[in-house]
Amino acid sequence: MSPSIFCPGGYNSQTGKAVVKRYVGVSVEKCGENIQAIRDHFENGGLGPYVVPIWNSHEGEVRAAEYVWDYIQEARIKVTDIWPDRIEFWFIRRAGNLTSYKKIGSVRVAGTQCSSFLLKQGAELVPCDLTTVAFDKYRKGELWDGVLIAPGEGENEEGYEVAEKNTANPNNFTSFLNFIPAKEFVFDSKSVKSWLTGVTMPSFGTSLGEVEQSFFDQLMSPITDLINIPKLIFVLKRTAKVGLLFEGVQLHSGDLLDVEEEETRDISIFENAGVMSNLYTNELQNLFSKEFPDLQNEDFFIHHGVKTCLFACPPLGLYTHGYEIETVEPVVRFYISRLFQCWDDGAKCTQAEKDFFERHKKDWEEKQSEFINFKVINPTSA
Repeated sequence: MSPSIFCPGGYNSQTGKAVVKRYVGVSVEKCGENIQAIRDHFENGGLGPYVVPIWNSHEGEVRAAEYVWDYIQEARIKVTDIWPDRIEFWFIRRAGNLTSYKKIGSVRVAGTQCSSFLLKQGAELVPCDLTTVAFDKYRKGELWDGVLIAPGEGENEEGYEVAEKNTANPNNFTSFLNFIPAKEFVFDSKSVKSWLTGVTMPSFGTSLGEVEQSFFDQLMSPITDLINIPKLIFVLKRTAKVGLLFEGVQLHSGDLLDVEEEETRDISIFENAGVMSNLYTNELQNLFSKEFPDLQNEDFFIHHGVKTCLFACPPLGLYTHGYEIETVEPVVRFYISRLFQCWDDGAKCTQAEKDFFERHKKDWEEKQSEFINFKVINPTSA
């Protein structure tokens, strides 16, 4: 790995803090004052590596980083890491500023990530590109009543004080993605724990069409051991299609699409979008166990943000980020039901997975995918 990683806002941004926490001893290189600056640096021939936030548990897909999916489709990058991190905001104000709070500056997504705090204070969020940008404007004299910024920044800065450290809504995490130009990618098979595969297909309705169902059937049909299941980790909404990102075993378009499907381009497969030494789903499971243990107590749950949802089945290690519950839910239900079929057909699994399947077998046999009862968790209304 390069001795430096480029990220928006530099060391004191939320992304910079996450990078330093993830890669011990790495140097963070500031790359502009917004997430778009990473794209500009890449387009101008920068080699990276680059880290950007791509998903927030409350806000959903980070729209400013949409170009990452474009690069995956164009085979211009390789993704080398995706991981989640708990996100906290400290409320910083000028020392002695004890007035009522009317305007608070911060990164735009703090409006959903800290909505309960803002509502309690009766404050309006003044949106900025990054937390570092907000604090810099506040230093230069913006007449706000404070800023919400990354932990640690401004703590010992003369003239400012930390008024509140616990401002984020429950279960607030962001997923970060590390990528490099494809031409710089060096493959090391010994370190690969997960292959990434991108897929685009027609936008989902409230039920799966023939094209989508055929694809998922092909995806699941060869499974004889549940350790080899491709896991759908992101469903990204686009204008007329959706983008899917799978992790796990290496997938090939010839095994998933017939000739007609390849010719009509209803579905496109982007092989080898990246390789990672850690499974993202394992990382997410570890984060929840450590930071949000209540989420791990359910066999099935939906974590519902303002513009996002996370469908989860912790016993199977399945976590799918989506955009609208009513359109992503049929996919997740079909997928889980198909895993029950694989198990019923004799696929190998762990004892814990076997216990899970047996616990729900009767309901699955009677109702198929409709047996699943997702517990809805809505932290933004807390």
